[in-house]
Amino acid sequence: MKIYAPNIHLFAFQLYKGSNIEVNNKDDGCKLWQGADEIVRTILHKDLDLSQHIDIHKEPDHPRVDLLKESEVIDGDYSLGFDGKIFLDTQQDLIVKGFAYPLRIYDSYGLWLNLRRPEEEAADTPTEDVDVSFLSKLNPNNIFTLPKNQLFLGQTLLITAWLTSPKDKKHLYEIAQGCLQAVFPNPSQRPPFNRQGELFGSPIFEYGLFRQPGNYQHVLIWLFADEQTDEKLNLTYQELLDLFFFRTKVVKAFQDSRAIYQQLASAYQEIDHLQINNISSSLTQEDLNKLTEKLKELPQISVEYTRGLRNLEDYQKTITINAENYNDRLQQIHGKIPQEDLSFLETFYRKSSPLFQKQINADLGYFHHGSALLDQAISSIRGIVEIEQAKRDRSLEQTIQIIGVGLGGGAIVSGVVTQHIDKPFAPISLNNPLHPIVTSLFWSVLATLFFGWLAWLWTKRK
Repeated sequence: MKIYAPNIHLFAFQLYKGSNIEVNNKDDGCKLWQGADEIVRTILHKDLDLSQHIDIHKEPDHPRVDLLKESEVIDGDYSLGFDGKIFLDTQQDLIVKGFAYPLRIYDSYGLWLNLRRPEEEAADTPTEDVDVSFLSKLNPNNIFTLPKNQLFLGQTLLITAWLTSPKDKKHLYEIAQGCLQAVFPNPSQRPPFNRQGELFGSPIFEYGLFRQPGNYQHVLIWLFADEQTDEKLNLTYQELLDLFFFRTKVVKAFQDSRAIYQQLASAYQEIDHLQINNISSSLTQEDLNKLTEKLKELPQISVEYTRGLRNLEDYQKTITINAENYNDRLQQIHGKIPQEDLSFLETFYRKSSPLFQKQINADLGYFHHGSALLDQAISSIRGIVEIEQAKRDRSLEQTIQIIGVGLGGGAIVSGVVTQHIDKPFAPISLNNPLHPIVTSLFWSVLATLFFGWLAWLWTKRK
């Protein structure tokens, strides 16, 4: 299969600031710039040094800034061009051109990196068609898939190529699959087919499934069948870049919400297994100690659970805001090309984004019951502990009262008996076993037990 003037476009984005993340100004985080350098170095054996051509301090308060230094801007073009050669197995070398377009957009950095086989090598001299396998030379070792990090939001890989003959229109899917396999020769790295459509008059294929969040990668293969497609792309490239950015933000928020979902699901299961109603009415001290410890743990679980619900709500808002921004850029494209059918791009706004919001809304509805269960568990355990502790305090108080009454009664009896004993301090002998002291002690113990028994009867009666 032959194609003409193939391109690989990388649209990648990463945060440069956030509520909990700030990038150090010394390297201003740009793994994106480093990724561009690595791609150009690997494919063309050249040092791009993109970060040296960027002014990260330009218009710091503006929501969208082209970061290329003004001294390097040529005719209003804020992209950094480069070229080189790729050597084929046939000992032939082909010219490859490209550009890197760095920007800051809202709270993120963006990179549009392009490598392509040019349409012309010289004026009015078209380049030759190439086999689809040529695309493998543009993505050795999957270099266009940037490594993930804490700040990385995601990327879209757009592969474009011109169809070489009218007959190709009968084999569009096969050509697209051939391009995909050339770019991703390793099947484990190859995203699955999603859908096929048309954009700007030419067929376009989308790869990557949302139900595979761990391995999700967004890839588009666009086969140009008409010169108007290229013209419309050049007319709307800025809006398309924005579309990819807002799309990435929506997908990233949904992916992050799945991690929060797992945390909440685990916490909800723990809450559901508390089984407060099955606690025995008679608790041992060990049971009471366990409940007291649980009472200390539950408020922390409640705080983390509430934070998880709040994060889930934040992701839902992020999806809503960025989906509306996505739709706003669609309307701008409509403004530039009024009669154009944008249904392929509109699908994400009309179907995918609402599905994400519906899923999160269902999660919130389910997990909000966990908050009620958690509050109920805390109240129940606190009530049980307080009641049990009060019972134990009351029991201790009664015991002290019984002992106090018994000892007081015994002391009184002992005093009375002692007053009626002659020679209470006479020496003890075997001939006199009922010594006055022994007698006094006997009556004192007996009185203590008797009055204690009376006090116990009285407390039981109460």
